Amino acid sequence: MKQKISVRDVAEAAGVSIATVSRALNDSGYVSDEVRRRIEEAVRLTGYIPNYSARQLRTGRSRTIGLMVSNMANPLLAELFAALEFHLYANGYSLLVASTYDVPAREAELLAMFEMRRVEAIVVTPSRENFGEDENPYARCKLPLLVFDRDIDFPADFVLQDHRAALRQATRYLASLGHRRIALFGPSLAIRGGRERLEGYKEGLKSAGLPFDEDLICMLRSATDQPVAQMEAMLALKQPPTAMICLGTPILPAAMNTARQAGRRIPDDLSVIGIGTERGFALMHPPMTAVRFNLDQVARAATELILRRLEEPAAERLTRIVGFDLVLGETCSPPVAENAPAMALKT
Repeated sequence: MKQKISVRDVAEAAGVSIATVSRALNDSGYVSDEVRRRIEEAVRLTGYIPNYSARQLRTGRSRTIGLMVSNMANPLLAELFAALEFHLYANGYSLLVASTYDVPAREAELLAMFEMRRVEAIVVTPSRENFGEDENPYARCKLPLLVFDRDIDFPADFVLQDHRAALRQATRYLASLGHRRIALFGPSLAIRGGRERLEGYKEGLKSAGLPFDEDLICMLRSATDQPVAQMEAMLALKQPPTAMICLGTPILPAAMNTARQAGRRIPDDLSVIGIGTERGFALMHPPMTAVRFNLDQVARAATELILRRLEEPAAERLTRIVGFDLVLGETCSPPVAENAPAMALKT
């Protein structure tokens, strides 16, 4: 039977004391960079695996962060998880992940589970933004919270995406090509992302001198909804849209397929701007014109705020707003049917 590698073996391989190895592995005292490198190399060569449960008992720290999202089946949230895990791991932390499925009772259970697991902070996208006084599970949470893309009134740090500016620019771009009938498929108005996108869309229309038409708006309850019926209804209008701005996967492919089945060519008959991430659009054809949010920037900002909160628990609450890029692909062109001239935008 193979002998279990111990801290003593690592110390002998590195030529240092057991106490020095313990300080380095537990990050509990000064160790020079040169000695730390020797210890890390000794750990690699010996195959030593630290006992993290024992370390947690000794230090009182798990070096684990909780991530609580609505549904990991959502490609955007899965990509956020990967980026956040990368940045936390680079700083010596692991990530414990759970899905709420937008069920408040499950949120409360998961918060309790995270506390039992001794996670040090939680990154969360709450299921809603308005909780009743007696049903807000976060009001009783004693752990530091980092809220992603929600507008909620409780003590936390926030990382938000600039949805309003993104939709304003996307709408203005389509108007500049000559489009007058621009459809919007967005998330629920019950969450910040939906409200901000709708307001940015309205601002883009206003700056282009275009009217707002509720028949061209579809705000979905879930990021996994299939907007087939809504798309069919829009295409059947007396004045159907010649362009649309739409959430990413899986909603965007469903909307585009519905348009194609109705005989619309993209971009000849229907220009399309997707909203999402580079990875989400990588396999789409033709290459998407897209509002791209950089989830690596989101994860980096979240990691910085988490580490700051753990080091300075009483520090002021901070909010970071992450921008976007409007990347031009091959899914937008001037509207052929209307033969409309490009419009000068108001400033």
